[in-house]
Amino acid sequence: MSLEPTGPVYVVVDTETTGGPKWPNRITEVAAVKLVGGEIVDRFTSLVNPGRSIPYRITELTGITNSMVVTAPPMADVLPKLLEFLGDGVFVAHNAPFDRSFINLELGLA
Repeated sequence: MSLEPTGPVYVVVDTETTGGPKWPNRITEVAAVKLVGGEIVDRFTSLVNPGRSIPYRITELTGITNSMVVTAPPMADVLPKLLEFLGDGVFVAHNAPFDRSFINLELGLA
C-alpha cells in the first residue's frame, strides 16, 4: 500500500505585482503550492526584481518594498523554475485571469 498522495496535480499560483493590469506593471513575487489528492506536496516562492519601482500604495497593500526586490532575480531567471514547478499540473488561482495574464506577458504570449 502506497502512502504517497495520488490523484490529479493542482498548482495554486499567486502573484504580486507593481500594479495592474499588465504593462508597464510587472511581477514582484510569485508563489505556488502543488497539491496531489488534496495534500500539499511541494512549495515554490520567489521575490522578483520587476525592473521598475514599486509604488507606495502597492507596498502598503503587499508589504513588498523596493529594497526587498533590488537583489532578487529578474522574472527571466524565475520563469523557467516556475514552469518546471508547474509541470503538467492544473493551473489554479484565486484571480486566475490576473495572475495568468502577468505570467503570459513574461512568456511573450500577451
